Amino acid sequence: RGMTEDSLPTELMQLKLEGTELTRTETKVLRLLARGNTLERTAQLLGTGRETVKSQVRVARGRLGARNTTHAVAIAMSLELI
Repeated sequence: RGMTEDSLPTELMQLKLEGTELTRTETKVLRLLARGNTLERTAQLLGTGRETVKSQVRVARGRLGARNTTHAVAIAMSLELI
């Protein structure tokens, strides 16, 4: 997808080496958000509540060391997790 291990920034390389993973649900949530869906729409599509989606994003951000949701999506894309 364009980025080789040699071109990954140090922080991303460390996450890759640590084998950072997301749960199936976290992956679905970040994928839907990456496609431009809002938290509300993502919740609707997954048949869950907005607060549940927010919680899943918060956990995914923590796993990825992301500052915010956009950063989490960018990291997950760079690591080819989504």
